[in-house]
Amino acid sequence: MNIRDLHAQYTPERSLFQRTQGRQRGLANTRIELAHTDSDADAWLEPALSDFISLASSVCGTPMGMFSQLHADIGLQQPYLSVINGRGDSRNQWWHFPGQTGVLRNAVDFSLCDMAARTPGVVTEITDLRTVERFAVSALANGTPPVRFYAAVPLVSGNGDIMGTLCVMDREPRALSATQRDAFLKLGRQLEALLDSHRAMQKLEQQTMTDSLTGIGNRRSFDSRLREEWTRHLRNARPLSMLMVDVDYFKQYNDTYGHPAGDALLQQLARVLRSPLRASDFLARYGGDEFSLILPDTDETGAQQVADRIKQAVARVKWPHTDIEISLGAATVTPSEMCDFSALLHAADQAMYQRKHGRNPRNA
Repeated sequence: MNIRDLHAQYTPERSLFQRTQGRQRGLANTRIELAHTDSDADAWLEPALSDFISLASSVCGTPMGMFSQLHADIGLQQPYLSVINGRGDSRNQWWHFPGQTGVLRNAVDFSLCDMAARTPGVVTEITDLRTVERFAVSALANGTPPVRFYAAVPLVSGNGDIMGTLCVMDREPRALSATQRDAFLKLGRQLEALLDSHRAMQKLEQQTMTDSLTGIGNRRSFDSRLREEWTRHLRNARPLSMLMVDVDYFKQYNDTYGHPAGDALLQQLARVLRSPLRASDFLARYGGDEFSLILPDTDETGAQQVADRIKQAVARVKWPHTDIEISLGAATVTPSEMCDFSALLHAADQAMYQRKHGRNPRNA
């Protein structure tokens, strides 16, 4: 395991992997970073959607069904990201076709679902899309297979957010019977209740995993994420790095300017530390004035680059009362090394401690 003082001059070996990793880090600001979508906390969604969509298709006698996510927050621990018209969009669609055992996630066309969402509690039904001028040129009407019939039920959360629409479709023009329409509406209400309940539980869990002062992860969420990333590190045979950061002379700062000023400083520092991170990186308040950063798929070179950007960001900020200094320590573990995640944490903490106590103090 490699630990080092990130304030010292560092000249790593330029392996092919390190050069590639450096280029990837440099491109982080020019590409859309996809959030993790393999968390167990999100594993409930697709099986539930598959059941509801296939049941809706059976009830309505249609060959195709779909759930369209119109609101970013439907209870997902990490919202799914798609690319629509060249930009990142947190909306998405899940499709179910005949003979399919699960659902296919693919964003195709939101125009009909946006229209249907304007009338909560009502089934929106279009007998033949080709007879409606605004939808005759839509991606659904001209896709493969082309959609002629469309019906949807909007799903609304308890606080009024339009979470999405449950949809059924057919390749031929048709209409729902009164019985089908009533059953479809009731099925939509059941899915609406399920999504809203899970959404509420996720928000409650998020509150228990968030530091109330800074709004970033707390110690509990840090421990959970470190175990998760360690498992991924072992499974994928990729390097894993960690940074530990704390504020120098923070006690003197509190004594001089007061605890409210100290709280404000920590809030601002959390925002600064977050700025150079990728979507896959994780920042938490470890305790007091100490912060932890988990950097998946990151070797020593990548960790050094993150540390350099953090130091530059801290130096650029106009801090209230007086400029501050921070101590950074890092540890990197590669797949060939035999250790556990607690050893990685200890190594990063020791590197920060050596930095803090291995230099001459200044006047606070």
